[in-house]
Amino acid sequence: MSTKKPWRLGTRAQLLLRGLRYAQILPYASIDGWLSIDEAITLFELARALPHERPLAVEIGCWQGKSSVCLGRGLRGKNTPRLVCIDPFDASGDQQSSDVYQHRANAVGGPLRSAFEHNLAEVGVRELVDVRPGYSQDLAEEFREPIDLLFLDGDHSFDAIQRDYRDWSPKVRAGGFLVMHDVVHPVHEGPRRVVEEMIKQDPTWVEHRYIDSMFVARKVAA
Repeated sequence: MSTKKPWRLGTRAQLLLRGLRYAQILPYASIDGWLSIDEAITLFELARALPHERPLAVEIGCWQGKSSVCLGRGLRGKNTPRLVCIDPFDASGDQQSSDVYQHRANAVGGPLRSAFEHNLAEVGVRELVDVRPGYSQDLAEEFREPIDLLFLDGDHSFDAIQRDYRDWSPKVRAGGFLVMHDVVHPVHEGPRRVVEEMIKQDPTWVEHRYIDSMFVARKVAA
């Protein structure tokens, strides 16, 4: 009986088969984190779809920049684009994730923020990223700018993701996007509950769709 594993295409090859324009996000595959090919493509395409003039995306929970790179690459070429990345860079998280984060952070061999910024610089998007170290609940009140795309991927406990949704989603402008990660997940139920109990019940959010574990909705246009 053969013990050989079945041959399969690598992430980069699979990405290129979806279209040559996705060569722009190939570096995401080398960055530690959790993001499927279709999720990476979705973030890239959503960022590309934002207004050309001064688009603003906000990412809550960015780890080492796997998803940030996809968003940043999608924003490149626009007029004065900004990606605000909020993370405490301390490998903290919900109860189910904190041990995994600490273990992976120890393997980095240096500060998480330095690894994050290095990854952004390597792919040429560091200059458009506004890094805000800290916890989302502490930064929400002072943040007054209208957001074109909000990506929630921080603490996945129900209380935390519910708070992020309530604090940050009102800042999304009409026609803008709300994206949540790990909504379909065998362990984390917080994001799923927020989607089912809050977002889907709110007529403000339309065009609901799932991409692997990710949920996307658009705010009703004015």
